[in-house]
Amino acid sequence: MRSSHTWVCVADGARARIYRCDGPQRDLEPVLGMGVPAMGPACTGRVAGQLDRAATERRFDHLVLVGPRAVLAELESTMTAHTRTMVVGELDRDLSRASPRELTAHLCELLPH
Repeated sequence: MRSSHTWVCVADGARARIYRCDGPQRDLEPVLGMGVPAMGPACTGRVAGQLDRAATERRFDHLVLVGPRAVLAELESTMTAHTRTMVVGELDRDLSRASPRELTAHLCELLPH
């Protein structure tokens, strides 16, 4: 039986990073090959597509979205209904420059315990 995987998408509208958290007391780790380093306004559509494909492939069980309200709204409106059902939390805050350790501190209530 595989463990539950939570992904965290941190976006600011110009770039996005995606991390995974594999359980309680675990640090966030970057998901290689995912996210958009610096694409500009089209970033959210591309990231939503990546998340949709990963959800279809069952690469994660839960999804947490982090970013300014407008970016979160655009991500949610662009991703599929299936991916939206996997969203277990949101944080309306620009943490795009935060380290994984700083993100973990901000997300302690939203990550698996």
